[in-house]
Amino acid sequence: MTEAAASLPVQPYGEADFQRLRRLIGPAVDAWTALTDPLYVGLEHVPKDGPVLLVGNHGMMGTLDASVMSFGLKQHLGIWPRGLADHVHFAIPRWRDLFKAAGAVEGTPEGFRGLMALKSHVIVFPGGAGEVFKRRGEKYRLRWKQRLGFARLAIEAGCPVVPFSAVGADDSYSILLGSDDLLKIPGFDALSKRLKLKSDYLGLYRGLGLTALPRPERYYFRFAPAIDTRRFKGEVTDENAWTLRREVESAVEAGLDELLAQREQDPRRRLRRRLLPLARRVIDRARGRAPADGDEQD
Repeated sequence: MTEAAASLPVQPYGEADFQRLRRLIGPAVDAWTALTDPLYVGLEHVPKDGPVLLVGNHGMMGTLDASVMSFGLKQHLGIWPRGLADHVHFAIPRWRDLFKAAGAVEGTPEGFRGLMALKSHVIVFPGGAGEVFKRRGEKYRLRWKQRLGFARLAIEAGCPVVPFSAVGADDSYSILLGSDDLLKIPGFDALSKRLKLKSDYLGLYRGLGLTALPRPERYYFRFAPAIDTRRFKGEVTDENAWTLRREVESAVEAGLDELLAQREQDPRRRLRRRLLPLARRVIDRARGRAPADGDEQD
């Protein structure tokens, strides 16, 4: 490592780092990717050279689709997006080790600036835990509150912002009790405060059958054209930040609407329609043959 790299607030992430991660979780992500058969729309809008900021909606239990999307970007474009993650991820032993292995850094201005200095592709979910732990009626709805941090930092950096939308993960679970439902239970609010639990980090969900295993819904990802922040000339004002945020928010919501409509017409949305092509690909690869026409990724 060079002296200049060692002085950065975050460290570079190279191919060797990714291969270590691949050995750690690659087989699990590959299996989940095969089951969810992700469809990517608009990959041509993601610049291959950084720095770039990717901003989008967080799916329920967000690491499920986020990992698939990240590995997909590596496969299709050769880039690895580094996450700006909630502080809570780094407070949990072993879990934080996994996030660090993926090149994620804590979501601070210093962390963002360090990633920009490394010309990284950076992924941000402004909804944070609020979108991971959804409440009833919040599927595919943004919960960005009044957050402007990502917009301010993007204007400061003058980096392109690529809005993205993700559909599928919110249908992998059914919401039994959201945070608002749990807090209505007598004594629960006091208990959560005593345990120092944030209300956004609460929820009771059901996945496959009566289990906590996620249902393998098909995943859809759409990347909108990059937004040029250089027009703000580095002027980080409330007005400029809100202008950029509204543009990104509008693009993400439009992408969600488009993907939800596209999914309704997708003959491969249902798992039973995907199992036979999946089985054929597995058999072909085991025998060392190329996949049959039409069996490859969309």
